[in-house]
Amino acid sequence: MGAKAIYTDERRKTIHQLIITKNIEKIRGVLHDRNEYRQFSNGWKAVNLDEYVSKFGISNISNSFNNNMRKITFFKDGRQYAIITAIGGKYFRVGEVRADGRISRYLTLDLKDPSIPGTFQGAARRAENFRLTHFRMTHKKGTV
Repeated sequence: MGAKAIYTDERRKTIHQLIITKNIEKIRGVLHDRNEYRQFSNGWKAVNLDEYVSKFGISNISNSFNNNMRKITFFKDGRQYAIITAIGGKYFRVGEVRADGRISRYLTLDLKDPSIPGTFQGAARRAENFRLTHFRMTHKKGTV
């Protein structure tokens, strides 16, 4: 099973579980991710999740993911980096994992810090950071 299939299956199960348990806080988080995707995703690069995961070097996809009911995370062997997918929005980010297991910062596709010119301020700076660190999921081949 590929990363996109795992994401789709876990996403469906999670949304179903949140509705059954009526976990309002988690549902709000999922809806926040969906609204963020709708508001900002026009400028985000489209990337095939399966191709990126294989390029990223995750050897055992089925055993390297974690679902926290809002994000589904695929960990690179050794947990140096993680691919974090949002359940509410169909996008992912790449994060650097700290020693305590939390994400310290979000990176570009080539695992570098986003380079944002100093001329961007406020909302424009945030939008530019999102453009460089958020990636829409696509089914098209060759989009990595």
